[in-house]
Amino acid sequence: MSQPELPNPAALLTALGAWTTRATDLLSNEGNLLHAVALSAILWPRFIEFEEHVIREDRFDPENFRHWQESTGQNRQAVESVLNHVHIYDLLPSNAEAPLEAYEYLAQVLLRTWKAALGEQHPTRQFEFHYATEPDDYGPTVYVWQTLSGVPS
Repeated sequence: MSQPELPNPAALLTALGAWTTRATDLLSNEGNLLHAVALSAILWPRFIEFEEHVIREDRFDPENFRHWQESTGQNRQAVESVLNHVHIYDLLPSNAEAPLEAYEYLAQVLLRTWKAALGEQHPTRQFEFHYATEPDDYGPTVYVWQTLSGVPS
């Protein structure tokens, strides 16, 4: 299954009110290194292995992990889906004027970078990726979990 084509980021910058359509110009004039590093950690997170689970390191907490294990009946896919999902709306301050398309663009980029990150960090495991957006979920949302076997077939 092929991925949908991403919208033109220049058009999104215009829709968001940028004074330029070039991301490099915008970042070099108004960017913030702290935010750029934080964004890179979201786009390329570390995924750790714990008891055959693969979980975003920034979301791993042993007590929370045990809670989700118990509440899902030890369902590895459900635990991973909960701990590895991200709602794009939760990453940024609310902006009622921003078009949904901009949030969906970020989610699609995130989906692609997570696929690459997991392929690099856990090359012997197989993952399923799910993308949902309004009205099926709270805004654009990315989920990832291992396939049933967790290993290539």
